[in-house]
Amino acid sequence: MHLGKNETVRDREIIGIFDIDKATESGDTKNFLARMQKEYKAVNLCTDLPNAFVLADNEYTDRIYITSLSAKVLKNRGRTEK
Repeated sequence: MHLGKNETVRDREIIGIFDIDKATESGDTKNFLARMQKEYKAVNLCTDLPNAFVLADNEYTDRIYITSLSAKVLKNRGRTEK
């Protein structure tokens, strides 16, 4: 799935796609995002304000991708690319 800025992730590596505004209402999610950034496991793909993040895991590492694309657009891309 193309996430922006020439970054792609295999569909099978995607654990979840989250709306950043809704997800960060929880303190646990805010802490998780902060920890991922502190551990250099967050990839910022935004040119504007962030709208969503994608949690991905492969055999080497877990990572989040922060993107200005909406969660709805990303979910639709996942359906059409299969």
